[in-house]
Amino acid sequence: MAVRRIVYLGEPVLREQAGAIEEISDDVVALAQDLVETMLEADGLGLAAPQIGEARRVIAVRVVGEDREDEGDRPRVVVLINPEIVATSDEREEGTEGCLSLPTLQGQVERHVGVEVKAVGVDGEEIVVSAEGIVARALQHEIDHLDGIVFIDRAQPDSLVWLVPDEDEEDGYREEPTTVEEVVARFEKISKRRMARAAGKS
Repeated sequence: MAVRRIVYLGEPVLREQAGAIEEISDDVVALAQDLVETMLEADGLGLAAPQIGEARRVIAVRVVGEDREDEGDRPRVVVLINPEIVATSDEREEGTEGCLSLPTLQGQVERHVGVEVKAVGVDGEEIVVSAEGIVARALQHEIDHLDGIVFIDRAQPDSLVWLVPDEDEEDGYREEPTTVEEVVARFEKISKRRMARAAGKS
């Protein structure tokens, strides 16, 4: 298990169509473990394999709710291989989203309130997950990543804001409005620098 570098918007893998997993091999199990460790280290609600540089159809989502904790204080996490949304609620709602691949950015995204997802677990057994609320939103967000979609593609354009630290604000930050074009340009610059540093270390 390892904590991996999280890919930012601007790196090509985030826009790729992730490939289906044909066999639950040792490297797929290792990928799933790395995905969970990286997500928990970053305190995220979910993470998809493309976000750690692997264009494969694997996601990890934190389970929240009345029984969200398992043994000890470690959050419960579900790993889904080849996840597919097979049913959605008619009701949809807007909610605030951010992304570990677009840090300090938030926007309003409309999603289905409830979803049913069919997938395979790391043990090779079929899993069906029914979720509502924040878990349903996280599942839709992460499955989007497997198709090269990031949340700014679905967000209301005029809702995008940077969260800027500001000790004078009650929440400790202020919101600065931005545009999709500015977001893309900023992360392209950041990603080029990060990729260059990563290449220099290899």
